[in-house]
Amino acid sequence: MEKPFPAYKGDEPYVFVCYSHEDSEVVYLELEWLHRQGVNIWYDEGISAGRIWRKEIAEAIQGASKFLYYISKAALASDHCNREVDYALDKAFEVVPVFLEEIQLTPELDLALNRVQALHRKVDSSYQQHLLDAVGGAIAVELQPVDRSEPTTRFGGRKLGFIASGVLAFALVPFAVDRYLLLSDTPPAADSAEEIVVSNAQQSIAVLSFVNMSDDPANEYFSDGLSEEIMILLAKISGLKVIGRTSSFAFKGKKEDLRVIGKTLGVKTVLEGSVSRSGNQVRIIARLVDVVDGAQIWSGTYEQTMTDIFSVQDEVATAIIDALQIHVASTPTRGQPTENFDAYALFLKARGAANLLDFRTAEALAKETTQLDPHFAEAYELLAFTYWQMAGIEIHPAEAQVLAGEASARALAIDPDLTYAEALNKAATFGPKLRLRKIQAFEQAAREQPNNLQVMDALIILLSEHGYLEEALRLAERYVELDPLSLLANFHLSTMLYAVGRTNEAITALEFTEQMNLDPNFWQWTLVGINLVEGHNDEAIAYFEPWLEKNNYPNPNWFRDLVTAAQDAESGQLYLDKHIPQIIAAMPEDELDWKYGLTVSYLYLGFLDRFFELIYDTGPTDATWGGGLYMEIGTIFRRQGFTAHPDYLKVAGLLGIVDTWEERGPPDFCDKLEGQWVCE
Repeated sequence: MEKPFPAYKGDEPYVFVCYSHEDSEVVYLELEWLHRQGVNIWYDEGISAGRIWRKEIAEAIQGASKFLYYISKAALASDHCNREVDYALDKAFEVVPVFLEEIQLTPELDLALNRVQALHRKVDSSYQQHLLDAVGGAIAVELQPVDRSEPTTRFGGRKLGFIASGVLAFALVPFAVDRYLLLSDTPPAADSAEEIVVSNAQQSIAVLSFVNMSDDPANEYFSDGLSEEIMILLAKISGLKVIGRTSSFAFKGKKEDLRVIGKTLGVKTVLEGSVSRSGNQVRIIARLVDVVDGAQIWSGTYEQTMTDIFSVQDEVATAIIDALQIHVASTPTRGQPTENFDAYALFLKARGAANLLDFRTAEALAKETTQLDPHFAEAYELLAFTYWQMAGIEIHPAEAQVLAGEASARALAIDPDLTYAEALNKAATFGPKLRLRKIQAFEQAAREQPNNLQVMDALIILLSEHGYLEEALRLAERYVELDPLSLLANFHLSTMLYAVGRTNEAITALEFTEQMNLDPNFWQWTLVGINLVEGHNDEAIAYFEPWLEKNNYPNPNWFRDLVTAAQDAESGQLYLDKHIPQIIAAMPEDELDWKYGLTVSYLYLGFLDRFFELIYDTGPTDATWGGGLYMEIGTIFRRQGFTAHPDYLKVAGLLGIVDTWEERGPPDFCDKLEGQWVCE
């Protein structure tokens, strides 16, 4: 339901309100009444766009005169409420507990709150006066009747449940969107231009997934693919901010108010449409809408054959450029990548699988595409991309390097202008100073296509591997701005936040991904790693064991045993050496993935000498991809002493990372003193 009023901002005393959003219908009535009595109230409506969620919550609690805590089963089960209450109690703030229902507190919370008189919500004036006295001190007011009617909402009370193309897109939007907004069940109000969080100097657009109006539901891949094709085309325009696929497609299948979508994604305009396909005939309807007032800016209807599908994409892009009055030196065009439309259909399916991080399926479909049309350059480029993504996780790095090199070379032989294929080809070419060439190749690609999210992803990895952590963080922030609901974008943001020492923000970011059902190496190991490095072993176990059990991995207790045994400085490493290979062998699949994830435990648990031995075992050279994953994760977790370890500079030299420093400048934590590199 709609938040009833803006949160207080000013220098006068105010009350911080902690509650579960499951109780919002009751709580908002309470807050409306207190607000009418002149009580200043700060609640999660007050989290502004561009602010870090945990930081702003902490600041709001610190500035409050009272902490009002609405207690219910839902509130006690809420991680957010528990963190807020713990913080307030740790800082000795005056907590006013209000029970919304009869419930037994935990002994710890009962002990912490027993020094204050709890209130039990009732529908009478005595309760209201006690509540007002508790939060407002000696304020004398004439009590107003409480309105028990059903509150109205400007947008019909629709909920924001973000399901992005079959993957739950967790709502962490630190730079383009109010973070807490997406955690609540209540859509935001967007009644004025000031509430749309975008740069006034830049036009911006989100291309929503076009609706499949065909009789065959299986044609949905085509409507999705066409939407993405237009999105990619528009992203080539330097004067236009285009939101990435994951975020734009998060609203697929939901009849959400476009103003809500605009505020959520931080854009001024939204392109929506539908696609009807019957055999070789295609009918496309597109509509460009101003999200501030809901006015239609442009619309177009196209009835074409499949042979004209690429020209339609060009026409839509041109119409949008004209409608938004964007001045471009030349209008980008799609061109015709293939004349085989069965191959094109497979290509769209392959790219859709890659967007869902299902790179094995994407690889198989891309291969099938190239078999149907051996001259389909973009299919080879996509194939090279899948090998880049699978390197070290699903495919041995050396094998992935060969495969990516071959696929990108085939792509460039057909179309030399493919920017991403060119970057990958340079990155995959064997020979000295490979890492210097990799980072230079992707920097050049970023200059040519500054809004290319695949390039951003690769460059963040390379920058962090080389120790340019602050630079990688700035790029991750930009990535999130362009694709605020993207798992990859927010994962990069959280790891870079941790790498530069902003631990609380990093943990908050990663905790949102508990909603994701993904492999452990992608995010679970990182969240576990942060907790282990910070000495929160019980929390690490609490995160990981349920995940193992949920995914039916054998004997979930092995992780608890591993962490417990590792605490013994003398025998811990021997225990890991003995049991990690056994655990890997017992895993039913993804052996390479588990090997990487488990061997990184040596780093997390502080056995650095052994961790460097593992890096040496990869045969690190400056001509191959091997060893890079360990260096990247070690640099991110450098507070364990990784970069200060004597072997760090040796490995950095073997991998050619030092060559990059010599050419590009020192990383964030090293300097060259009297001709020698010194790292901390």
